Amino acid sequence: MTIESGSQQRPVSQELYIKLAAAFLVVVLAAWSFIFRGRKGSIPPGPFPLPIIGNLHMLGKLPHRTLASLSVKYGPLMSLRLGSTLTLVVSSSEMAREFLKTHDQLFASRAPSAAAKCLTYNCSGIEFAPYGAYWRQMRKLCVLQLLSPKRLEYFRFIREEEISAMIRCIVNSDDPRPLNINQTVSSLATAIICRMALSRKYSDQDLRSFSSMLRESFMLLGSFNIGDYIPYLDWMDLQGLNRRMKKIQKTQDYFLQKVIDERVAQNDPNVPRDLLDALLATSADTEFQLSPDSIKAVLFDMLLGGSDTAPPIIEWAMSEVLKNPLVLTKLQHELEHVVGFGRIVCETDLPRLVYLQAVVKETLRLYPQGPFLFRHLSAEARNVAGYEIPQNTSVLVNVWAIGRNPESWKNAESFQPERFMDGVGSEVDASGDQNLDWLPFGAGRRRCPGQQLGTLIAELGLAQLLHCFNWRLPLDDMNGQNQELDMIERFNGITFPRAHELFAIPTPRLECVADLK
Repeated sequence: MTIESGSQQRPVSQELYIKLAAAFLVVVLAAWSFIFRGRKGSIPPGPFPLPIIGNLHMLGKLPHRTLASLSVKYGPLMSLRLGSTLTLVVSSSEMAREFLKTHDQLFASRAPSAAAKCLTYNCSGIEFAPYGAYWRQMRKLCVLQLLSPKRLEYFRFIREEEISAMIRCIVNSDDPRPLNINQTVSSLATAIICRMALSRKYSDQDLRSFSSMLRESFMLLGSFNIGDYIPYLDWMDLQGLNRRMKKIQKTQDYFLQKVIDERVAQNDPNVPRDLLDALLATSADTEFQLSPDSIKAVLFDMLLGGSDTAPPIIEWAMSEVLKNPLVLTKLQHELEHVVGFGRIVCETDLPRLVYLQAVVKETLRLYPQGPFLFRHLSAEARNVAGYEIPQNTSVLVNVWAIGRNPESWKNAESFQPERFMDGVGSEVDASGDQNLDWLPFGAGRRRCPGQQLGTLIAELGLAQLLHCFNWRLPLDDMNGQNQELDMIERFNGITFPRAHELFAIPTPRLECVADLK
């Protein structure tokens, strides 16, 4: 009897535990729903979050597309719970103006992340530093030494030399395979920024290794790291991101420290001053001292931004041009008219290459250098657009969605450079203010200071490639005809690369280029 009783009681006990667990789960969900609905009226609408993870499970492989789709249902200002973090998603130019213009100072700080702390020395660079005196001083120093119109004009010879070197490299290549456009222009941009900021010229192998390191850094800085949103799970490193951060940070720190040590040992007063010299001089300033880590963080920010702004613009523009023969014909006719067949393009030609500029702007509209701006952070609670926004709320501006908003752009999904040649330009609206329908470089206090440099490299690089060469896609092994060119992107953190790198076959178009062989 005792044995039978025990065997009958065991299932009852298990069933009781299951019922208690289910009841506990229902209570937790009900409490969560009550708390969430209690606050729902004061914050922008958004999808219902799950306990603990919030809406993290909804992001998918292409978060910019997912959030753009959700904004159709919930509106241009939408709230998400990413773990324990309240995040607002901005998907229209009107809402972007609220956060980047009207309340710009309030949202001028950056939302911290594990990657930013690890790779930018506890956020002591420019891009991720909190808004304040330190950030203003560092930004001012970098603009004066590297990015002002005067300094950009001074460094023009570097850009023209490196782009000419790229053309010679393409002409004299013995590799029978199609040219990897991304690899080619990434080496170009990295070579330019290294010479501008460090006065150093590196080998092709060094540039490829350096570009690879920077691409990994971009991915880590823009990833949705579970540990950032659910802090008590950070130690588990569920995505393996923390291990990758530590590994790449060691490589990065070794490189930057070596650059600094070599410059300190050199101490040659006859060498023209560059950004690194200015940072070292500031570190000795008694009024505003910079730590060694701060110097490395600022250098890293400049190298990061300078090396990966132009390459995706050129690759996406080349992709669209190869898909649209009419655009290619218009571009080459303009180049023939402005430059002629007797020489290659000079940077002084760019102001007259109006259609080329329109192609670059249209490329940035459809394929911004990053699908999102870096996350902004509210410094205090404030009413914005009729909603009560709590302190420390993250703001994510979906640049990809704004650039494809059908309410702002006619035939928004079509590549039509002509839209930037009619009436008001892309960067200003009818009142002379910045046009927030076109936001690839951000706006307000945190607007990218390297916009002019990135645009110059993209325009000159693209013009040179299309003027010096005719291009065709590789043949398909299956049918012997030119391959179909897909326009699929992948999410790579804060960058916006093609899912498959562009390969194309160049043929010299100018006699002066053919003679370089």
